[in-house]
Amino acid sequence: GGGRGKKGAKALPRETEGDVERMERESPPSPSQHGTLAELQDELIEEAQQLAGRSALYQSRLPRPLAADSAVSPASEEAILDQCNAAWRELGEFQNKLTLCDARTVIQDPENPLAVLLARERALLAELNVQKNREPKLLLVNQEVLTSLGKQELQNTDRQLEQILSCTRAKKKSLHEQLERERKWLEEERQMERSVQQREEDGQMVYHSLLENSALQKMRKDLQKLTLYKETLLTALGSFLDTHYPHPDQAETPGKRRLARANTGLTANFITFHEMLERLMTRTMSSPHDPYLQVDDTFWPPYLEALLRYGVAQRHHDDPRLVRLNDFHQ
Repeated sequence: GGGRGKKGAKALPRETEGDVERMERESPPSPSQHGTLAELQDELIEEAQQLAGRSALYQSRLPRPLAADSAVSPASEEAILDQCNAAWRELGEFQNKLTLCDARTVIQDPENPLAVLLARERALLAELNVQKNREPKLLLVNQEVLTSLGKQELQNTDRQLEQILSCTRAKKKSLHEQLERERKWLEEERQMERSVQQREEDGQMVYHSLLENSALQKMRKDLQKLTLYKETLLTALGSFLDTHYPHPDQAETPGKRRLARANTGLTANFITFHEMLERLMTRTMSSPHDPYLQVDDTFWPPYLEALLRYGVAQRHHDDPRLVRLNDFHQ
């Protein structure tokens, strides 16, 4: 408040400052007036604040300056200028009085600071209620000026609304164009989606057909591998048996040959170990319900005993002359 007061005092005309000083010299405050000085200072501060607030609010809402060919008469303009000068002088007097007055005595009570704060709060609330209930005083009361200002404000508002309408129409047109572009883009995306779905269905059909063909080809390849593996195993087995289990005529010693002839009572034409296994496997594969094979004189007893001892074959529980190949797959 003090800073604003100094600025206002400097901005006042020299005639106004001289009048204020002359009035103060002619009528200096008497001792009886010192009691009401604080109240007068409070009132001046409140009125100055209200006047400054109304002035700032009014200045922010002022329309554009009137044109040179304004319809306001010179008498009205002179009256407005007189009112403005009077208000300015009044504001200058308030500011000078605020500058020359002493600061208000602040209530201080170090023993009870809460009471001081409550008193300040009540004072501020009272001042707030006064400001709310007080109606601002119009600076201009000339109807001709107010009418001119109202017309100008309406014209400004009309121009602003026309600009807003123009912008809104342009934006609406732009939005319509953008909507059309979005619709075209959506239709293209849908066509692309349908094309992709069709290609996917065609690909699925081709994939299934290839999958079936590939499964068949895979089975054929697996069968060829198994056949080749079987032949490899049979060849390795034959080579192993020929090496370690030769023909009985080559494998038997003179003592074994005499023992075998004594047991059989005649000279038998024995088969090889390989042929024995082949007969047992053929019997098992051709007759799985009756896999037993009857032992005849062509089975060399040492080889047959080897098959039974190592668990490759087994005898029938009721007829020892029947043997079969063990179920290795179970």
